[in-house]
Amino acid sequence: MACPRCMAHWTHEDLRAWLAPVPGRRRMRLGLTHVRQMLARLSNPQDAFPSVHVAGTNGKGSLCAHLAARAAASGNLVGLFTSPHLVNVEERARIDGRPIDEKEFDECLALVRKASEETPSIQVTYYEKTFLVALLSFMRAGVGRAIIETGLGGRLDATRCVNADFCAITTISEDHLDILGPTLVDVAREKAGIYRPGVPLMMFDPDNEEIESQVRRLTGHDFLLHRDNSTDKPWEKWYNMASKIGHHMGWKKDPMDIRWPGRDGTVHMSGNVAVRLSAAHNLEGISDEASRLDRDAVIMIGFTQKDDLDGILAPLIDDETSRMIIHAVITEPEHGRLPPHSAQKIGDIFGSVINHSFSNDVLSAFEEAFQRASDQNAELLVMGSIHLVGDVLSVLNPLKHDLSDALLVHPPRQPS
Repeated sequence: MACPRCMAHWTHEDLRAWLAPVPGRRRMRLGLTHVRQMLARLSNPQDAFPSVHVAGTNGKGSLCAHLAARAAASGNLVGLFTSPHLVNVEERARIDGRPIDEKEFDECLALVRKASEETPSIQVTYYEKTFLVALLSFMRAGVGRAIIETGLGGRLDATRCVNADFCAITTISEDHLDILGPTLVDVAREKAGIYRPGVPLMMFDPDNEEIESQVRRLTGHDFLLHRDNSTDKPWEKWYNMASKIGHHMGWKKDPMDIRWPGRDGTVHMSGNVAVRLSAAHNLEGISDEASRLDRDAVIMIGFTQKDDLDGILAPLIDDETSRMIIHAVITEPEHGRLPPHSAQKIGDIFGSVINHSFSNDVLSAFEEAFQRASDQNAELLVMGSIHLVGDVLSVLNPLKHDLSDALLVHPPRQPS
């Protein structure tokens, strides 16, 4: 299904220009009509394999990474769809742990473009295009299993169209409350919209009786509650949940060497500095990072636009936490779905509580933060937008522009 005629019409530059978001037009929209029409034109690639479908506020990408690794360790050829990406858009579609290559992405994107331009034409968002590319690439590779992360919500997210035989919900918190709310129960209801009758749905214990009750009502006997009262870090908690889901799926082998940059807590040692990347970008994530600071740290921080930035940053200004933050280097992410938050705004929130400085670009910000951490024998914590984390990952990578190994989620599948 390579469609060489499509590629003959469009160069790589043509296709990437078509993929790029149109100024003033949303990258995402809630609703399934356009996606279903596109899938029909593309011969319904989502029906070529079963999927585990994962929704939630925080942790859904991490759970997906663990699930993909676990399925692969048990011999499955796995397709993994996640968003957003750290560095390259090809990361959104991984097969056997590795992002698809540029050529495969372009060939699948050409098929998507061709389908969208048939009469009558269908307008497809950036997110929908990447999702359709992923499904096509999975079908072409003959994957036996897909792990699919929702983008926003669940009930009306494009990924709701996949053929799921297991569903999971991670945390429920206030991110995107303006879209999915107005209450947390409303958010939970939207995310539980990934449920299909007769398909098990496992939910991470929300520690909220009203939310749990609402999801139980929607899912009936298919509801499974995952409780984790351990003091493990989030990355380990998602490993635990993936293990339980793996038991239901018959994936018996424990995976090794799972990586999920910016979310797995990996410490990169460079000289005398321990560098940790964290994509904590909302109140839940920032609160968790603040609670786990146990030594002096320099932070490098930057966000794309957020509502209630004061509230999101409040955990860092807490007396106990702020005493451990020696200095904050504030910058602005250089790419992303939304414009960056003004570095000055973050500085105003920190005020005199946290010593801070500003840097105009990510490389300069990292160099300054690294030097300060080295001088003070402190940890360097890079946090905020996932796009900022991606930029720094490129700086840290010894091969610079070749990030193929750094972006590998898990080793190749193990034959059964």
